[in-house]
This record gives sequence, C-alpha cells and structure tokens, in this order.
Amino acid sequence: MYEGFDLSQYVPVLSVTFLAVTCFLASTVPFVAIYLFRKKFRAEYRALFYGIADYLSLEYMLCRVAWLLLLLIPVFQTSSAAYIIVGLILASIIMEGGRYFMIGLMKKQEISFGGLFLFATGIFAANSLINVLVQAFQSFVIAITINDTGLDVLAQEAGENALAMLQSVEPMLTCSPYIYLMSGLDLFVNLLFHISVTVLLYAVYTGRLQKYYLAAVMGLRFVYELPGYCYSYRIFITNAFLAEAISVVIAAATAYLAYHVLTVEMPDELSSLTPTEEKSPFPDFNANVRKGSIRSNANILAGKNDEE
Repeated sequence: MYEGFDLSQYVPVLSVTFLAVTCFLASTVPFVAIYLFRKKFRAEYRALFYGIADYLSLEYMLCRVAWLLLLLIPVFQTSSAAYIIVGLILASIIMEGGRYFMIGLMKKQEISFGGLFLFATGIFAANSLINVLVQAFQSFVIAITINDTGLDVLAQEAGENALAMLQSVEPMLTCSPYIYLMSGLDLFVNLLFHISVTVLLYAVYTGRLQKYYLAAVMGLRFVYELPGYCYSYRIFITNAFLAEAISVVIAAATAYLAYHVLTVEMPDELSSLTPTEEKSPFPDFNANVRKGSIRSNANILAGKNDEE
C-alpha cells in the first residue's frame, strides 16, 4: 500500500538537534548583527527599514511574481534548466537593481556610510526570519511529531493521503543531518554576501567604480544563487555540500573584492566607520596634592586624621 515505506523509521536525533540549532541561529543572528552594527558604526535605524522594505517589495514579492509568470511560457514548463537560468537572471536584475535604487534613496536622505551595514542586515534579517526560520521551524515540528507519534499512526490518520505524506517526509528521514546544520551556518555566509554587494553597489553609485560594475554585481548574485537552485532541481549538482561549497567560495571572493574596493577606492568612507573618541585631559596630580587628598588618604590608611 505504501510502496515499501518502512513505517518504523524515525527522524535522527542529530537532525532534530541541528534543526533546533538552525531555528536558534535564524532568530538570533539577525538581531545580534543589528545590535553590533548599530553600536559599532552608529548607524541610523532608517537604513534598517530600507533594507527590510527592499527585501519585502523586491525579493519577496516582485521576484516571486516574475518566477510565476515564467511558468506561463510553455518552454519553461518543460525545461527546468531554462527556467532556472532565465528566472535567476530576472531575479538578479530585480534584486541588485532594486538595491542600487535603495542606496540612491539612502544617499539622498543623507544616511551615513555605516548605515549600509544596517541596510544589508535588514535584507538579510527579513530573509532569515521569513524563509529560513519558518522552514526550519516547520521541519522541526514535523520531525518531533514523527518521532512522538510514529509514521504508522500518522499514515493511518492521513488515510488516502498517506502516500503523499510519506513521500513528503521521506527526505527528512534519509538525508544527512549535517544538511540542517549547514542551513544554519549558511546564515553567516548570506550576511557576508549581502554586506559585500551593498558596499560594491555603493561604490558604483558614488562613482568610485565604473557603471559596468552594476552588471558585474548582478552576475555575482546570479552565480551565488545558481548552485542552490541546481541542487534543488537536481541539475548538474546533486550534492548539497558541493552546492554550498561553491556558494561559500563565491561569497568569499565577493567579500575580498568589496574589501579591496573599500580600502583602495574609499579610504575616507572606511575611516568614517571608526569615529575618533574624545580623549579625557591628563589628570592634574598637583591639584590633588594641593587639596590634600593624597595626604588624607595616607593618613586614613595609617589610622590617623588631619588634626593629628
């Protein structure tokens, strides 16, 4: 009836643990990053809201509409490779073009350079909370339910939908637990990439880099997202760890390029990230001597007073 499904299977404890870790990271890393960048660079919260608006309006809504519209074209219904390539090209143009536009708005609002880090964190935070946290929490609840109730009981309760239910949870029963941990660690890679491309696009907007770098950043976003989509559709890449490794290399290369541009082309902006602190004047020890404070302290330690 269930096409050979082993109803005695359970989700490995390590998988459940790593799902919990991913939930914890997805719900805490964004807020820690916001706190640190706000405190370190004295960035305005307006920049954070620009980042959240960028993700919700462009990446979450407009890109999803673009992906759905592509499915109306027959060739993309039959060719997953064409669907992925064209969809990612459109998404990269929308996402990075929108980021460039938002940076222009922030510049006109005279938001400081440090605000770029909160802006990038806003995009990252919205993605982490809406996508990573929700998906990881759903998987965590399903895993707990399977282990507490048992597949046999769940299959009986599902009735005629039992086969579809078992097929949907099968990857959770058989995949490597470290894939779930990788999803949590990927948050740091994603944050690094968003900060890096934001710095590069700021350099383009302010004329530190040529305009064609805007297309180059869109290309970086394309190749950064491509391995994950190829793995999801099992096109060319069938190993999750290989897909993640490729994305990490691309993110590291993007971060290196952004650091080079920041130190070579924008040293003035880099120096603004570390504001000088006012130094307190050197203490006047002679004034303390004149006040008798040192002598009084010595007398107190000796069990004496000034009248003696």
